[in-house]
Amino acid sequence: IQYIDITSASGTLYQDFTLSTALPVGFGGYFSSREAGGSDWIASIEIYSMPSNTLVATSSTRTFTSADGVGAAQEIWYYISGNTTLPAGDYRYVANIGDYGNFDNAFVFSNCTLPIVLKYFSVKQQDNKNILDWKVDAASQFSHFEIEKSTDSRNFSKIGNVNPGTGSDYSFTDSDVKSSIQYYRLKMVDMDGTYKYSGIIVARNDKNNRLTITPNPAKSYLSVIGLSRKGELTISDLSGKQLRRQVVNAQSVSVNIDFLQSGMYLLQYFDGEKRKTFKFIKL
Repeated sequence: IQYIDITSASGTLYQDFTLSTALPVGFGGYFSSREAGGSDWIASIEIYSMPSNTLVATSSTRTFTSADGVGAAQEIWYYISGNTTLPAGDYRYVANIGDYGNFDNAFVFSNCTLPIVLKYFSVKQQDNKNILDWKVDAASQFSHFEIEKSTDSRNFSKIGNVNPGTGSDYSFTDSDVKSSIQYYRLKMVDMDGTYKYSGIIVARNDKNNRLTITPNPAKSYLSVIGLSRKGELTISDLSGKQLRRQVVNAQSVSVNIDFLQSGMYLLQYFDGEKRKTFKFIKL
């Protein structure tokens, strides 16, 4: 734990640490601007493997401008953080502070998986609105969900917060549906500022939905969009062995594929009359 007022042009500080075994690791620190008139600088934290000095993890970032160094803005501190899993070894924590920054409280948390498990995350259209639903397990010491939205699947912006309750089921309604396709994800934030993202789900609001799956290849979730009626989805291996079956009753659903090993699989949708089959790759 340390307080640093950067006055030199180097704008960085570091601290070495060692892990005796492979562990999930969260890391963070607090940044603020030091004075008015400072040039723009980007606050971030990086973790390097030593002695090779190889970058192995990066945090979220925040760009500070001259406005952050004026008056009361100099007293505003921003928490920057990240998380990863590291093997046993020697590492270096590096805070990038620029030439006009203050820094306080370097944190490294070992064995710090988030106390939350996302069971599913889905979206459906109703009355020209998109309704997001999700279910979680083990939400103790959890801070909040941030709902993020995009129209191109790359650039996301926050559209709302949901605080944890006593139950496991959550919902959020997006009433601002102006384009024919929207992408959503959840940012799940712990009490210490560490976070992780859900998979991306997709909602199409045009009248001529075409049945598609995205992304492909996929790591944790598949979004199936353009469903027309109540039916069922099945996942099979290439030999035809059924691995999972899911009843659906929405235009778009999210399918959890974490249970699959890496490889190619078949996803089939049957609406009672017709079958549609897709091949997808699990990363």
